[in-house]
Amino acid sequence: MRREPTADVSPAKTGKSTRRQKEKRDHHWRWVLRLFMKPRSTLARVNEQDKAAWFAPMLILAVMVLLAVVVAAPIKRVNIQTGATIPEDFQWWSQERQQQFLQAQQNLTSPTFMYLFPLLSGLARYLLFWVICSSLLYLSLTLAGSRTTNQKVSNLIAWAMLPFALRELVKVIVIISSKKLIDEPGLSYLVASDATGIMAWLKGILGQVDFYSLLFVVFLFLGALPLSGLRANKAVFATTVALLLVLVLVGLPSVISTALSGLGGSGYYIF
Repeated sequence: MRREPTADVSPAKTGKSTRRQKEKRDHHWRWVLRLFMKPRSTLARVNEQDKAAWFAPMLILAVMVLLAVVVAAPIKRVNIQTGATIPEDFQWWSQERQQQFLQAQQNLTSPTFMYLFPLLSGLARYLLFWVICSSLLYLSLTLAGSRTTNQKVSNLIAWAMLPFALRELVKVIVIISSKKLIDEPGLSYLVASDATGIMAWLKGILGQVDFYSLLFVVFLFLGALPLSGLRANKAVFATTVALLLVLVLVGLPSVISTALSGLGGSGYYIF
């Protein structure tokens, strides 16, 4: 009798299929710690994903932002109630202007300003950074000749952003231990708080320069070079161009904040 052909169900293919299904079920949670211990091999697995694989790192980042907001809120309230936020020249203001300022400060102690707005602002900044950085990197790699997909680039950026979750965790620890807010993150203290124009833009950029942003850059290069499929020099150049464009955009919120408020360039930080 004629025998029907059987499908190829070799142990290697079966094992590989089982592994992929398991990774899909657990949303790649086991990659989180592995990223810091074996970044190159972990990012290689991230680059293999054809579908969205950004859920785990972005959820962890969102939780850390929420935790930082919850921890900082009581200290913000105390600072407002004790007058720590009153400007130095407050005594020279008119009585009407002083009353308006004090009333505005009291409004800032509501749950909306203490929790909701900071949470939405923090989440929006990281989300905006993710979208912009992914778009610029994908565009830069494509112009350099890469055939990678936008989805793969988005996955890579999301996992490379995981050090920012660690930054938020460290921020929480510092706030709890010192009972103080972090007013000048990164290297922003190198520029005066009342800087304007280009110096305010520079202050915004320096505010992002720390160990965690450098780790983000390292992870990005480790993942972008093999993902691009280009020669090393072309991949490095394209990734560097994208990062420089992102760096230019990072300083703009500080300039806008300074122009609108008339206060020093503490600004709003993207990452």
